Amino acid sequence: MDKISSMRVFAKVVELGSFSSAANDLRMSASVVTRHVAELEKHLGTRLLNRSTRSLSLTERGQLYLERSLRILADIDETESLVAASDKKLSGVLKICVSANFGLRVLPELLERFRAKYPEVLVDVILTDEPVDLIARGRDLAVTIAGNVTQDTVVRALIPTKIILCATPAYLEKFSTPKTPADLAKHRAIVLTAAQQVRYYWELADHNGALQRVDLNPAIFCNTAAFAYQCVLANLGITMFTSYLAQNDIDSGRLVRVLPDYELPDRELVIAYPDRRFLTFKARAFMDFLFEEMRSEEGRVPRHAA
Repeated sequence: MDKISSMRVFAKVVELGSFSSAANDLRMSASVVTRHVAELEKHLGTRLLNRSTRSLSLTERGQLYLERSLRILADIDETESLVAASDKKLSGVLKICVSANFGLRVLPELLERFRAKYPEVLVDVILTDEPVDLIARGRDLAVTIAGNVTQDTVVRALIPTKIILCATPAYLEKFSTPKTPADLAKHRAIVLTAAQQVRYYWELADHNGALQRVDLNPAIFCNTAAFAYQCVLANLGITMFTSYLAQNDIDSGRLVRVLPDYELPDRELVIAYPDRRFLTFKARAFMDFLFEEMRSEEGRVPRHAA
């Protein structure tokens, strides 16, 4: 039994949704395709596919086997590519998830330089501030805020970020500037719902690190920091930003930092990936590139990045 060939056949059957379509695509007979899948199931001692006269569906173990198989096959393909060519000849699709603000405001410039170095790598990007399950989404890695990935991932800190509160001068002129954390209860809060549990409070720390919990009066719920940013610029309320995002607008006067003597707990911008054993060469190259770019003085990410 050629397990690698059978993996490829199995993956193609799932991709196309039928044995006959996979046979046509792979230029095999339907019986050969069926035998590959049957031999896999016999070898593993479990059913991978639920079959009916009209459709196919993955079993729970079939889904797990598919996810791991795709990573193994991608690693094999890239290993062969590396042997056949230089490191700069990496090719294929790199699938990443990134936080929305990072993706909208920083990533394009980084991708320009990355693709100049690896022009044959196609980058497939999902922007999300929702908790990221890399395996379920079939992503190679994520660039997001710490704590925003599932526990079954490897996480490496990229850069530190501070979380601060901001509003526009026009909003504060109309509704007054909070003097103490308790004053926030009287203001319109723009609340992110991307966390696993929506919170109707913020916890602010003073210079001594003492936390003070403040109940909120939510005006808008949204699931991305990018939309919250636009809402604040539209004078709709107060929200939390990373200092990277807000600093340029604070310097220009478009935004005002609210309660500058207080901060929300710091959170790091991180790179996360499912498992070192399944980190593809493309993903490793991109991760190394990000560390080099974002930690060097010359390639320092703009202050509004995270």
